Amino acid sequence: MSVNRITATAAAHEAIRRLCADRGPVMFVQSGGCCAGSTPMCYPAGELILGAGDVLLGTVEGCPFYIDYGLDQAWGESTFQLDVAPGDPEGFSLAAGHGTRFVTRSTTCSVERTTMKAAVVTDFRKPLEIQEVPIPEPGPGEVLVRMETSGLCHTDIHAAHGDWPVKPAPPFVPGHEGIGIIERLGDDVTERALGDRVAIAWLGYACGKCRHCIGGWETLCLEQQNSGYSVNGSFAEYAVVPAAFATPVPDSVSSRDAAPLTCAGVTTFKAIKVAGVAPAETVAIFGVGGLGHLALQYARIAGGITIGVDIEDSKLEMAKQLGADHVVNAATTDPVEAIQALGGADVAVALAASPHSFDQAFRSLRRGGRLVCVALPGDDGALSLPIFDTVLNGKTVIGSIVGTRNDLADVFALHAAGRTKVIAVDRKLDDVNQSIADVLAGDVPARIVFQF
Repeated sequence: MSVNRITATAAAHEAIRRLCADRGPVMFVQSGGCCAGSTPMCYPAGELILGAGDVLLGTVEGCPFYIDYGLDQAWGESTFQLDVAPGDPEGFSLAAGHGTRFVTRSTTCSVERTTMKAAVVTDFRKPLEIQEVPIPEPGPGEVLVRMETSGLCHTDIHAAHGDWPVKPAPPFVPGHEGIGIIERLGDDVTERALGDRVAIAWLGYACGKCRHCIGGWETLCLEQQNSGYSVNGSFAEYAVVPAAFATPVPDSVSSRDAAPLTCAGVTTFKAIKVAGVAPAETVAIFGVGGLGHLALQYARIAGGITIGVDIEDSKLEMAKQLGADHVVNAATTDPVEAIQALGGADVAVALAASPHSFDQAFRSLRRGGRLVCVALPGDDGALSLPIFDTVLNGKTVIGSIVGTRNDLADVFALHAAGRTKVIAVDRKLDDVNQSIADVLAGDVPARIVFQF
């Protein structure tokens, strides 16, 4: 194993994740300023106990964890530089401070978990329940993923409330922005390996044989399964997904950022892609939130002149910080008049789950403009189109439903290249019902990401 030099919390976390995937249960605990400017990273949570020789930190899932006394000597350093290398027994060693060396390790653990925490929809009229449920077994061609993060999408809320005409069947586990580590392989899995970090997206399965799949539109496959809707999703400590649909996450994309990119990112990337945005075209984003803040960035990457439309000043301020050329508060200003005063929109992307917003987006178009419909109102709302306006002015209405695995790979590549920024707040899965309430109240700037 090669030696990795690390000097900051984020880098340390990534190096240890790699070691854990390669060697099994290992752990390093940072606290009290081990690295200059770091924040505590303590697992299990609680105060560190340090003394002469190895010290028991605690027990996680039946496995006791220890740390060497040498860490205590390194804490006096203002900058704590670590060289991560293989260590014995069953762990790894780190050169710390002025040559002090310590080993973090776990004893052999014979306790195997059989249950996991999950947020379960039991009834469309009731809050989600946090339950202990069996850890699923991967079948042939499937992998078991231990979740690290999972984003909360408005679709998860629609699923939990049974808002749409085709409803999921309770009990089920929502979630389709899951990022985690493969811990178990089903039979005949060759395209993924233990320790791979992967994304579980809305498209949980497609047949790969129909005209849509072979034509590059697997998201239209009539046999598709959808994570967190027709099959259990990522609001759980573990989830099962077909190996072919577990999309690899690049090392340079954090699990926190990868979660929203897995749906909010790939959905809006696809919307801008199918709209055919050309440089210098005007793109109006109706709804600057979890999806909209990314749609705005993809429109800018395509060369568009962007207009952010929302009813919250805080989200419009976020849009400006992300580079929006113009913003419109639809609660105080008629967005149609405001956008037409700017010359009209070549493309309007409808991301607010309101039929009225869709109507405004259509009427904001200039001649030859394209309306891209993305959001799905819970009441199965309809859009009434003026036929003469549509025909004589050459306008187009496009339906865009998420993106393919290739699209998601492109989304990750753009983020790895530093072209996009994810705005999110962290929550624990236990807070799922409050998180849903906050999203519905508009109290979340963009996305919520559950940390496991």
